[in-house]
Amino acid sequence: MKGGHTPYTSGSFIVRHGQENDFIVAVEAVAEWTIENYSSVSEITLFRDQTGSGRFITLFRWDDEESIDAWRADPEFGVYMTQIREHCEKVEVYSLVRERRFTRM
Repeated sequence: MKGGHTPYTSGSFIVRHGQENDFIVAVEAVAEWTIENYSSVSEITLFRDQTGSGRFITLFRWDDEESIDAWRADPEFGVYMTQIREHCEKVEVYSLVRERRFTRM
């Protein structure tokens, strides 16, 4: 992990109306596969925008950036992303590092 920052991967998805449940099933599949095959992922979260816009966001927390590179290069990852994209109008993916964390003491 570079600079002591926690690495994350994230995706922002605009899901086609009526395909939300199929999208969620596809995300569950890639999340389960990732957890089973990549011990360096410590948490995966799926968020849904409550405004009804069809936007979902994923957040994967990783122990190291090398595992992210290996995960993205894995042919299985490509298969899962193709399945996810089938339900989306727009997909954006990001590599993030946590710069700061604010909590209530």
